[in-house]
Amino acid sequence: MDTVERSPETVSPVPDKGRRFGGGGNVERDPLASKLLSLPALLLVVIGFLLPLLVLVVYSFWPTVNGQILHEWTFDNYSKIFESGGTYLPTLLDTFKFVGLSALATVVLTFPLAYFVAVKVRPSRRIFWLVAAVVPFWTSYLIRVFAWKNMFGDTGVINTAITKLGLSSTPLEFFGFSRPAILITFVYLLFPLAFLTSYISLERLDIRLLEAASDLGAKPWRRLTSIIVPFAKSGLIAGFIVCFITMVGDYVTPSMIGGTEGIFFSNLVVNQFGGSLQWGFGAALGLILLISILLLLVALRATAGAVASAGEYTRVYVKERSPFLVAYSILYMVFLYTPIALLILFALNDSQVVGFPIKGFTLEWFQAVFDDPSLIDALYTSLQVAAITVLISVVLGTLAAVQLARAKGRIRNLSLLTISAPMLLPPVVLGIGIIIGLNAVGAERGLWSIIMAHVILTLPVATLLVMVRLEGFDRSQEQAAMDLGAKPVMAFLRITLPQALPGIVAAAMISFALSMDEFIMTFLVTGSDVTLPLYIFGSIRFEISPALMALAALIIIVSFLLIVIGAFVAFGRSKALRTDGGSK
Repeated sequence: MDTVERSPETVSPVPDKGRRFGGGGNVERDPLASKLLSLPALLLVVIGFLLPLLVLVVYSFWPTVNGQILHEWTFDNYSKIFESGGTYLPTLLDTFKFVGLSALATVVLTFPLAYFVAVKVRPSRRIFWLVAAVVPFWTSYLIRVFAWKNMFGDTGVINTAITKLGLSSTPLEFFGFSRPAILITFVYLLFPLAFLTSYISLERLDIRLLEAASDLGAKPWRRLTSIIVPFAKSGLIAGFIVCFITMVGDYVTPSMIGGTEGIFFSNLVVNQFGGSLQWGFGAALGLILLISILLLLVALRATAGAVASAGEYTRVYVKERSPFLVAYSILYMVFLYTPIALLILFALNDSQVVGFPIKGFTLEWFQAVFDDPSLIDALYTSLQVAAITVLISVVLGTLAAVQLARAKGRIRNLSLLTISAPMLLPPVVLGIGIIIGLNAVGAERGLWSIIMAHVILTLPVATLLVMVRLEGFDRSQEQAAMDLGAKPVMAFLRITLPQALPGIVAAAMISFALSMDEFIMTFLVTGSDVTLPLYIFGSIRFEISPALMALAALIIIVSFLLIVIGAFVAFGRSKALRTDGGSK
């Protein structure tokens, strides 16, 4: 056999361009793993979030006299918080206890429904339950609070029904504007988040463990405490944390629903930046709230311990019927949709008074919505802010996600923690940090400050959604394209971007929804610009009119249609792909 001898000139050397793709002795560095890709997102978070928090710390040691910050270092702001007989520290402790109870109640009450959908429902039917459960979350936050405001009070729907049915001669205090009303509203507002965190954990539960335990004689409560709850521990803890952080920073719901009992610590913080003009003291209150939340998170992490791996997803489900879980799930859906249904009903009522009795049906109030120029201006402002927010968050988040999805080590973890940090804080702390930062540099608040606040809020969400999509992505096609001469930018546009597209679309939709709905931060950082949530809040404070009901109904209907269409398009596409795959 002849031996073919190759000359050294015919061997193409691997170009030393620093692309690291692994495999072989000549390892090249991946140009799409460059830290420059995540740099814009990191700079934005540092400038718009971390620096304002640093200024917040500085302001907390400066006194405020006659509305002016004095650059004199003092501990007086903190002494006032911890002084004996004061109201601030007791209010913080009371807020934490009540919010902790509300978050725990939300997680516990939503867990049976999450277990039913994840374990008992046929996989092909879960999409219907999931859509039904999360649709209320994508309607306006203020509208959902407004819907429950109609339910409570001496003349609210609940007490009116109780007195009309003869169940009580006088309205019940429990359903008045009080702490129980706040708790019920909190559970309603945060139900979808707690449901999803529990569902995601339970969806991967191996039902063979339950069957084995049952065969060995374990009672249902024993299976619950020994298998189900430990398996779903990560989802339960995550649900509690998300609910707690959201509730503890909510100063709108307590003030609208709680009446005289609706003063929470966040209300005290916000008041210092309103009529009180005590910015230094307000900064100290905000910092105490932030430190308290971080200490709670550390304590939860320490007590929770390690969580076992989730396991693999299967389409297996428990076929045994559970009448209790079915009835409970149906009742929960009634709880979710009754306030919304009544709100739409009142919007169609041919009466100047919101509530019962129903005197007839009319579309007059819907017409009044479109005849209000202030409302149209507020809607245009919200759409403008949301569009710019989505563009910035998705572009910067995608670039960061491309780099973080293929990076490893401490720098990657630090970058991810930095970008995700705004998600760990209540919006009220983010808001006061931003306005204090703007005040420190003498910048005027306006439309741009709203956009910046919204980007800080949505950028972490966009980054994480795209990164989850790209993690584990096979980059051999990128390598092949660049080996054939394609520039890294072209490889990204032709190969990486299409792979990330579902995550990008999800990030854009969620960022848009969050921006359109954001009120707490917007209320703090806005100048003279009025967004749709600010318009709704102003209208609710002065008058609950049928036209406002019609506006709320329109927002709910549009949100519902968009989510349902998107969900069923995605479901239909995945079903078609499974059918095509099975036919090949």
